Amino acid sequence: MNYQEKYEALLTQFEQYKKESVKWCAEDVLWFAQDNYSQTLTKEEAQEILERMIHFHDAEIGITWDTIRAYIDVHFNL
Repeated sequence: MNYQEKYEALLTQFEQYKKESVKWCAEDVLWFAQDNYSQTLTKEEAQEILERMIHFHDAEIGITWDTIRAYIDVHFNL
């Protein structure tokens, strides 16, 4: 397999990975906080919480709604 073929095969794999990945965004954190807490978050706070979760998450568990709850609890000092 030459370089071009390897490159095209890698691109094909990458495209499939993009379709199969799970993505979280700050809006998910905001929605969860609005739905479950009396305190409110700003979009900037939600983004900070999301970035902390991504940086410190356990890859064997991933990020779940329970993870989001735990990080919001820490943010609100609950």
